[in-house]
Amino acid sequence: MDNQKLPLPFNEFENFSEGLTPGMVDLFKQSVADTIHSRSLIYEQKRDALAGMAAATQPYPPMSAEAAELLQSGILCILGEGPAHYYPRYAAPDYARLLQHGSAFLELKPAGDLMEATASLLTAYKYFPCEALPVFIGRLDELLEPYIDSLPEEMARKVLRSFWLLVDRLNPSGFVHADLGPAESKAGRLLLEVDRELKTITNLTLRYDPQATPRAFALQAVGNALEVTKPYFLNHPAMLKDWGEDYVIASCYNAMRLRGGIYTLVRLNLKRAAEYSGNDPERFLDETLPRIGQLWAEIIESRSRYIIEDVRWFEDNFWVDEGYLQQDKFSAYAGVFALAEAANHFAQANGKTEARYGWDEGANALAARITGRIHEVLEANPIPSLSGTGGKACFHAQVGITSDLGTTPAVRVPSGQEPELYQHILTEAPTHRWITGGVSTILEFDQTAAANPAAVLDIIDGAHRSGIRNLSIGSANSEFVRVTGYLVRRADLEAYQAEKALRHSSAALGAGVMENNPNHLHRITRKV
Repeated sequence: MDNQKLPLPFNEFENFSEGLTPGMVDLFKQSVADTIHSRSLIYEQKRDALAGMAAATQPYPPMSAEAAELLQSGILCILGEGPAHYYPRYAAPDYARLLQHGSAFLELKPAGDLMEATASLLTAYKYFPCEALPVFIGRLDELLEPYIDSLPEEMARKVLRSFWLLVDRLNPSGFVHADLGPAESKAGRLLLEVDRELKTITNLTLRYDPQATPRAFALQAVGNALEVTKPYFLNHPAMLKDWGEDYVIASCYNAMRLRGGIYTLVRLNLKRAAEYSGNDPERFLDETLPRIGQLWAEIIESRSRYIIEDVRWFEDNFWVDEGYLQQDKFSAYAGVFALAEAANHFAQANGKTEARYGWDEGANALAARITGRIHEVLEANPIPSLSGTGGKACFHAQVGITSDLGTTPAVRVPSGQEPELYQHILTEAPTHRWITGGVSTILEFDQTAAANPAAVLDIIDGAHRSGIRNLSIGSANSEFVRVTGYLVRRADLEAYQAEKALRHSSAALGAGVMENNPNHLHRITRKV
């Protein structure tokens, strides 16, 4: 970069060469004590937090001083993975293979009926190879449809109800994610029915294609979304064009290869990058972003190589040995957030003091140019470890975390500042074009939508035709809300603020984000 003064360090606890140094021991011990004595964490959450602290005492994998400077400045950050991340951030196992062939390691036989299939899946989730909880639990309708008629329909529904209840109780997080569609199936219909009845926090995506998804099935999904804020409506034709058939959606709305996963997510704070670059958008596009891109790629490659070569994660791993995961299907995310602030910075710095992303044509056009330029930068910086996406980092729009101050998640218009419905869609749609690794637009409707789900589906169709890649819809009177991308219950946010322990880990993250930006509960509500 140059000698221009950088922002303050993103995280004072990060150390880029020596790991836990003597001067940090007291801070570390206090962090451990605070976690142990927390009133808002249950045992499992404390255990996971303490394990993360222990891993964070290790030094970062080798990187250049300039790359370390970008991390220390907060222009780039690693989203809580720790300096020496010893497992991939996300994975998408081939559960169909598990059901068809069983598992020697898990001592599971091939599933013979619906009860055996659901029991095998619950067992597999317990041993999920990444994170603390299974962020991908399968294309569930495809997985269970071959077994659905092994029982009478009412019994099959009871089995699915018990299965869905156990998924939530054993894996309490809005990051746990299942996919449905695009075709209609008996299993898919029953799963939507059960989800609407139980109102669990487990996330869902409908891979929606008007040519392949029957309208009645899509309308059933719309009804669910207006009540429980899921499923997402994913633009399946657009995803097929970019990924082919072997993709899945996991965690919030993250795309990856089936039998693959994501090594790491390294984020670019576009607000800080824009401020660092000065007031000239052309300098930002032509000089700053390309240089950041080189260092971005260096960090991603270093962290990915650490997992592959130092930790040797793919060796002696039954998920790999038995064919549920393949190294050549893995990639990594180059994530971005604060696009709104970056576009506003340049627009306002050049005389348009009232210009705002979402409302100003120049700011909107610049935002689209920035995302297109980032795509070009990522394409120009090969990362050999990322064979799942042709040796290139996968462009991702990241939803935001507690420490993100004064920024808007991903590439969205700030909550509470959205223009009218169609302008909102047309503002964000051009940014979705290049972001193949995961991006979403959030729309919230008032009670008029429940009486007219067909009109809501028409809006979804129009949004997808305009270029929106993924759409989250919900209702202002639903007990569920998306805080940036986290699916949480409103009651859980209140309970967390009252320092009550919660089962759902995503509630704490959502509550933390809300402390910094309460507007996430004050989106513009749309009428139908």
